[in-house]
Amino acid sequence: MAATELQQTATSRTGSVGRELTMAVNVVRPFTEIASNSLAGVVTATRAPGETAVGDELYQVAGVPVRAVAGTTPFYRDLAVGAKGTDVSQLNGALITLGHLTGEPSTDFNGRTQAAVRAWQRATGQEQTGSVTLGELVAVPTLPGPVQLGEEIATGRIVTGGEPAVLAPTTELRFELVLTSDQAAGVVEGTRVTVPFEELSWEAVVSGSTTGDDGNVTFTLTAPDGGAVCGTECDALPAQEKTSLLSSVEVVPAVEGVTVPVAAVRTASDGSTYVSTADGQDVPVTVAGSAGGVAVVEGLDDGVDVLLSGGRDA
Repeated sequence: MAATELQQTATSRTGSVGRELTMAVNVVRPFTEIASNSLAGVVTATRAPGETAVGDELYQVAGVPVRAVAGTTPFYRDLAVGAKGTDVSQLNGALITLGHLTGEPSTDFNGRTQAAVRAWQRATGQEQTGSVTLGELVAVPTLPGPVQLGEEIATGRIVTGGEPAVLAPTTELRFELVLTSDQAAGVVEGTRVTVPFEELSWEAVVSGSTTGDDGNVTFTLTAPDGGAVCGTECDALPAQEKTSLLSSVEVVPAVEGVTVPVAAVRTASDGSTYVSTADGQDVPVTVAGSAGGVAVVEGLDDGVDVLLSGGRDA
């Protein structure tokens, strides 16, 4: 074969090919009910979901405020002088945090607790009874922390007691990638995903998928070892119901080696592939991967000038 002067060439170079999509990975942290409503009447005030601290008002029923207290034992009775138990200790802990009581939290509701409750009631504009009625306190496991109100706890709604009232996040985290059917075509089990968050970055893989009624595909992500994507760094993520993180989805795995334009790769009559060099040699090659018009080939050295298809006349 003789080359004409009208030939297009490219030089082989060491590199890599692959294809990534930038998509949002949703970190889902389910919320679970931690307290039901124990008051009856019209809901007269509510707060927006968000960070809550000890003593914060969550909602009101008929003008009676319901406040957050740190603890894991649900409040289940009226609290007054003579009561003893963990629920009293939680109340005393809140009174200490708010500056109405000193010392260590006691399990006894004594005269000091009664005086501190009156001080808290005075500071919040409530009747100074010195006791706490069932329904006025909610035990929240982690404070400060995010809470949400149940759907039935909305301003103007009539409640009678027993309604799911306060929800807090669980420790469970799900990393999900939701794609349309077209976007999902290149994603299979084992597809690698890089999930960044602030200064952190986590490697993940697709471990399963489900298809919704709308045709969208939800891919479940895990760490390569099958554990949580965020590993030992999950506490760095916001404690909210859903966080979206822009991530890189490797729809074509990266392959490294000697690269040439795809247009330089030719197919012989027997199905084998080769490239033609500018000096007239046909070099058999194996295509290890390609993306974006570039192929990684095996069998060709770095720095060789190759002809593009149609670049040399026979």
